[in-house]
Amino acid sequence: MENIKLDLTDFEKVVDELMETKKPNPELKKLMRESSPMYQMIADYDELKWFFDHVIQRPQVNESYSAVFVSRHKKLTDEEAKQIGLTRKEGEFLSTVTFKLRAIKDASRKDDPEIWNFDNFVKTLRRFNVDKYAYTTALGEPIPSKTLAVIFYVNPGDDMKVCRSFVDEYNTVTEAISKAMLNGKEVSDNYQSFQWFGKAESTIKHLKANQKGSRYWLDFDCDVPSWFKADLILDKSHLIPYFEEVNKERKAKKKSTVDTSIFENSLDYYDALTALLNYIYGKGNYVVVDTSGGYHILVRTSAIKANPHDFCEFVSYIYKFAIEYCGEPEYLDENGVCKFECIVNDSQIPGLPLPGTYQYDRPVTVLNKEDFE
Repeated sequence: MENIKLDLTDFEKVVDELMETKKPNPELKKLMRESSPMYQMIADYDELKWFFDHVIQRPQVNESYSAVFVSRHKKLTDEEAKQIGLTRKEGEFLSTVTFKLRAIKDASRKDDPEIWNFDNFVKTLRRFNVDKYAYTTALGEPIPSKTLAVIFYVNPGDDMKVCRSFVDEYNTVTEAISKAMLNGKEVSDNYQSFQWFGKAESTIKHLKANQKGSRYWLDFDCDVPSWFKADLILDKSHLIPYFEEVNKERKAKKKSTVDTSIFENSLDYYDALTALLNYIYGKGNYVVVDTSGGYHILVRTSAIKANPHDFCEFVSYIYKFAIEYCGEPEYLDENGVCKFECIVNDSQIPGLPLPGTYQYDRPVTVLNKEDFE
C-alpha cells in the first residue's frame, strides 16, 4: 500500500473526525496526536460538553472565564529536559484565552442562547491547538506534549474589578514616572516603569485570574497515590471501628464527626471518599475530576454548611487508615516527604485541569456523571 500524504488542512480534518468519534481507537488517536504538526489539546468533545452543561455557569454580563495553556517542566526528568534544551527560561504559562458572552446589541436578546453556547466555547478553546513550533525550547525543539495541560478557572472573574485594578496600577505607574521626572530623573532612570505599559495585556490576564466574580464552586485539591485510585478491596471491618475512634477524638475536641455506617457499602478507597461526599454535601452537589495526580473535587458553594477543612481532615483519615491497617505504602517524593494532601484550593479563582482536554497526554475526566442523571 502506498503511503497516504495529507496536506495540513486535510490532516486537521482527520484529527477532528477522530476526536469527535464516539468510540475512537485510543492507539490511533495517540498516533495522530504525536504525528500532527499541531498540538491537539481536546481529548473528548462529549466529556467537554458534559462539563460545560453541568459545571460551567453562564457568566453575568460583567464576567468572563479564563483558561491557561501551561507547560509543567517538572514532568520531565533532568536528563530529558537537558536533551531538548528545556530550561526555566521558557515560560510555563504559554497562552491564555477568555470565554465571555458574545456582544449584546439589544438588551431584549440578553438571554439568546447564541450569546453563550458550547460551540463558541469550543472555538475559543481550540486556540490552544497551535503549531508545535509556536512554543519551543532553547534548542528550538517543540515543548513536549507530556508537559502540557489546560487549566480552567471554574468560577468567573469580575471584569469590572479587573478594569478597576488595572486603572489603579496605571495611575500608580504614571504618578511614579511623573514624580521621578519632576525630581530630575532621566527617561533612562524610569525604564522599568515604562516597561509596565508593554506588559499591559499580561497584567489584564493576570487580574482576570485573581478578581473574583460569582462563586459557584469550591475546589478541593486531593493529591493521592495510585493505590488510592485503584480497585483495591477495602477492609470495612477495621475501617468503621477506626472512624469510631476518630469520632471520639474529634468529639472531645468539639469537632465535627461522621456517621460510620456510611462506609458499609464502600468497596474501595474511592467508595469511601464518595461516601464522605454524599454524607457531608449530598449526591449531585459535587463533581469528582480525575487528574494525573489525584482528584479535583468541586462542591457547590450552596451545599457548604460547615467548615470545608473538616472534609479534608476526614479524607486524610482514610489515607492514614490505608497506611496503618492495610499495609499500603506511604506516598513519598524523592526526598522522603509525604506527597499526600487534601486541601481547599483557596486561590482567588480555583483552577483545575479541564475535563475533556489532555493533561500530560492523559485525558481528564469526570468520574461521577451518573450522579447528575
